[in-house]
Amino acid sequence: MENENLYKAIWKRRSVRKYLDKHIEKDKIDALRRSISGLNEISGLTMEFIEDSDSFRSVKTFMFKNVRSVIAVKGKTNDPDLCEKCGYYGEQIVLEATAMGLGTCWVYSLSFNRKSASLNVKNDETIICGIPIGYGAEEMAEPTAVPDAPHRKTRSVSEFLGGNTDVPEWVTAAMKAVQFAPTARNSQKTRFSYDGGTLTAEISPGTLNMVDLGITKSHFELAAGGKFPLGTPSKFVKEK
Repeated sequence: MENENLYKAIWKRRSVRKYLDKHIEKDKIDALRRSISGLNEISGLTMEFIEDSDSFRSVKTFMFKNVRSVIAVKGKTNDPDLCEKCGYYGEQIVLEATAMGLGTCWVYSLSFNRKSASLNVKNDETIICGIPIGYGAEEMAEPTAVPDAPHRKTRSVSEFLGGNTDVPEWVTAAMKAVQFAPTARNSQKTRFSYDGGTLTAEISPGTLNMVDLGITKSHFELAAGGKFPLGTPSKFVKEK
């Protein structure tokens, strides 16, 4: 899917936990599987779209309802960048699903049955997240413009930038997309610095933090046009 459509989906995406008892149409599933296959080829991940998974049918996940399909966000255990890649490329699938009118929710591996056989995790793989996907019980509104703020509490642009407000307009605009990036427990731990024309993203290493860093980088890149290398700290290279 084109970056412009993914960018627009940033403002529409919501975390959905309750779904309609309704199957996703075949053409949408086929499109998602094609995208997942393409991203796996680029990243080395082994993400899968799985229908009729039982991984969310447990006492731990009582807050979820009618989860029929799941995106298993996984990859090779020996990949040193596994967690960040899962966040970065998994969020691209989330945004594509959002653009299709589907609801999703990032769920970390301790909050669902990651040992379910339906997730098809190989011996040399680790599943980092599960993303339930389907039609939300509550319809998502289509924003007519970039909203002023997310529907949840968020850090200010200044807080993300360590108090620095002397930044170009393109940085401020991209930081707004960062405000809308989903993170574990809405922690928003990624910090940015802008100095001498160079923007850097940084976070303390750790499984959940690196997933969040990948998601956050994905939002920033879609808004700013450019690329972060993997890792932390990471300097942004803007498209010319």
